[in-house]
Amino acid sequence: MSDEVQNFVNNSGGGKTAQVPEAIAKQFNWGVFLLHWIWGIGNNTYITFVIFAASLLAFIPLIGWLAPLACSIWFGLKGNEWAWQNKKWDSIEHFQNVQKTWAKAGVILMITGFVIGIILGILIIVMAGIAASLAK
Repeated sequence: MSDEVQNFVNNSGGGKTAQVPEAIAKQFNWGVFLLHWIWGIGNNTYITFVIFAASLLAFIPLIGWLAPLACSIWFGLKGNEWAWQNKKWDSIEHFQNVQKTWAKAGVILMITGFVIGIILGILIIVMAGIAASLAK
């Protein structure tokens, strides 16, 4: 058993002063990277609503996609720290299991959106072809 596990004191939910265990501190959080503000609600981390402000920049060339991407990366790097400090967890294992579930949900939603986008794209092409042939 490692020294960290033996000396572990569960201080989760203690705010900014809560020390984040090394086992989770340096891990990238894919759940927040993919789900942003939804993850933020579930983990009492409302700073993720910054993504809305970043999304408003979408009308500015180049910055429009860079700002949300930069926010997503920042969220992924800081997500475990924020979630540990803002919500009470039963253990490190509980925390990791919940965060893995968030990551899985994000991947499932991303794949689902991609598949729906492809299906809609194909339907639009087919419908445009049908409309063009009827117009002749």
